[in-house]
Amino acid sequence: MRLTLSASVLPMFPAKRKVVYNTGNVNDTRALSSMAIETKELLKVEKMDVLADNGYHTGEELKQCETENITTYVSPKAPATKDTGLYPVTAFRYNKQEDTYTCPEGQILFTNGVWYRHSGQGKNAPYQFRRYTTGMCKCCTARNKCTSSKQNGRVIDRSEFAESIEQNNQRVITNPGYYRQRQQLVEHPFGTLKRQRGFIFTLLKGKEKVLGEIGLGFIGYNLTRCVSILGIVKLIKALNKCCLLILWFEMRAILSLLCPFHFEMEICLFNKIKIYHLPNAYELNIERYI
Repeated sequence: MRLTLSASVLPMFPAKRKVVYNTGNVNDTRALSSMAIETKELLKVEKMDVLADNGYHTGEELKQCETENITTYVSPKAPATKDTGLYPVTAFRYNKQEDTYTCPEGQILFTNGVWYRHSGQGKNAPYQFRRYTTGMCKCCTARNKCTSSKQNGRVIDRSEFAESIEQNNQRVITNPGYYRQRQQLVEHPFGTLKRQRGFIFTLLKGKEKVLGEIGLGFIGYNLTRCVSILGIVKLIKALNKCCLLILWFEMRAILSLLCPFHFEMEICLFNKIKIYHLPNAYELNIERYI
């Protein structure tokens, strides 16, 4: 099972059917794991892939997906630090077995094993990290290419989510064709709403109202997809069964409170109900669904 996420209204698009399952209302950086897990539970699958753009690239979210057996293909973010002409962090190779970094000049950076806590700023959540340093910076001839600090040497901080981030980035780099399907899947619903149905702007204002209006648009899109997948007759039958069950349980709850003595009689009458639709009519036995 493959799932695709898109920014702005945060809809979820399973690749096989292209049906929109949810339109979230949270920030992109906090949406990946919750929406992916919700979809995984809704589809009742043991594992699945999720494709998303770099707005969802957050270490904590990637790690949470990993623990839930969800494989992520999230576009890597560009480095947050400015290019100052010094060796970038990506030039330092990490050795997982030794838990060390090797700098471009071949020197080894070690950690004292202590987990430090970063308080987080703005939208960034707090996280833990380990710090890697080496005393060889003092006598290194390439010091001016590595750090601008006159007293201390180069320092590398490794986040607690670094391994999940590296694995995700490697999957995206080694599977470019697979990741490109994200755009193909995401643009289909939006293209249908914008080009075929003229839904290029909202009539309402306010976050809650706008999400409601967009949700109605996606409901219409889903119904169109269901007609293509199931056919009009099967779709009407499925909707009839669903609506009848809801009506049944609501009636059962009301009758059990207001008419306890006539409850059994009403059930018998309700079981005989017939549902008609075009082009065919059929009888639904409600006892099969209780």
